[in-house]
Amino acid sequence: MKRHAAFTLIELLVVIAIIAILAAILFPVFAQAKMAAKKTKQLAQIKQINTASQIYMADYDDAIVPAYNGIGNPFHLTLYPYMKSYDILISGVTAPNAAATGQNNGWDYIWAIGTLPMARLYNLPYWTVVDYPISRALGVVGARYDGVMGWAVPSLDPRWGNYPADSGQAAFPSKTYSQIDSPSEAAIMFDSQDPFAGHVNWSSDASRSIGVCTPGPSYHPGGTIIVGAVPRWGGPQSCAGWREAGGGGSAAIPDNLARKVLEGVAVVTFVDTSTKAMPLSRLYKTEPCKTDPGARCMTYFPVSQ
Repeated sequence: MKRHAAFTLIELLVVIAIIAILAAILFPVFAQAKMAAKKTKQLAQIKQINTASQIYMADYDDAIVPAYNGIGNPFHLTLYPYMKSYDILISGVTAPNAAATGQNNGWDYIWAIGTLPMARLYNLPYWTVVDYPISRALGVVGARYDGVMGWAVPSLDPRWGNYPADSGQAAFPSKTYSQIDSPSEAAIMFDSQDPFAGHVNWSSDASRSIGVCTPGPSYHPGGTIIVGAVPRWGGPQSCAGWREAGGGGSAAIPDNLARKVLEGVAVVTFVDTSTKAMPLSRLYKTEPCKTDPGARCMTYFPVSQ
């Protein structure tokens, strides 16, 4: 009787072990390649949004789109007629926010990309970084910074709680392209967890500053947000649980959690439409302020001097 050759049990186990080893090696590589592809797509999408803002500027005498317009829409929705798609507002690692659907047209799409409103919103000459664990990890405590987008809502909305004080500054224009000394070094939009990068305060934290980990509004998809840019590509998606780990509040965040903001990169686009992926330590680079060399000002969020 003719016998057929077959694998022994030992040989089968060796083959299975080899496959398992290869899978353990290759799966992380595939995951990294997938994330890299999503980041590349995000770079293209945020550049498209910025291109739409350039068309807006051409229509509005060189003025940059306001962070919030006169009918109560964030800049994303102001630019919608120039983009004709909500899909380019979605990050590859986020999704439309079902909790916000129906509150305002398109608001469920605006949570992946933010901007920094000008500090004039709170009748301030510039924003100042507070001394909290996150800002210490970034090495930017006390740094001055500002945005380029104005605010076009003349009235206040009490539904938002601790909204900008009624100082007469709730409506003011954005900067114009020609008012910016170096458009290639002025960030206009970036990866964020909030349309206004957490600087329109609706939380119990008194500070609106880089370095704060703050609860978002009830309809926010991320819950607790990192104020400013978020290094979602290879870094933390949010600061959920960080406040609680230290006993509550941004000032109590443990250093090991605060240092997580040094991981990963954020996608950033500048006024001239150049677009890059940058670690927060580079995005928040500081230099001596031109009119006050004893102070530090952020290079990519320039203060009017």
